Amino acid sequence: MSDAKADRKQYQITVNGNRFAIASPYGEEHIRKVESFLEQQISTIQQSSSSISSSNLYLLVALNLADQLMRQKHQPQYGEMEKNLRDLCERLDQVLV
Repeated sequence: MSDAKADRKQYQITVNGNRFAIASPYGEEHIRKVESFLEQQISTIQQSSSSISSSNLYLLVALNLADQLMRQKHQPQYGEMEKNLRDLCERLDQVLV
């Protein structure tokens, strides 16, 4: 069995002008997509709030990402419930006709 840490490679990313060293097993293409996504999130918030401190900026990005994650986690449940409701409505239509 391989050690998870051994599978990780080190990458340098730049987010909002700050350089970070991170380790990831997912490869450089994935890391660059993450870096670009974070830059887009930061840029969006900076455009709507011209005078925001770095710490508040990062906090707002974190809150937005947490919100997106929570909505995605609950999305499959809602989709399944919606499908079940449609199926039940179709059955009712067949029975009532």
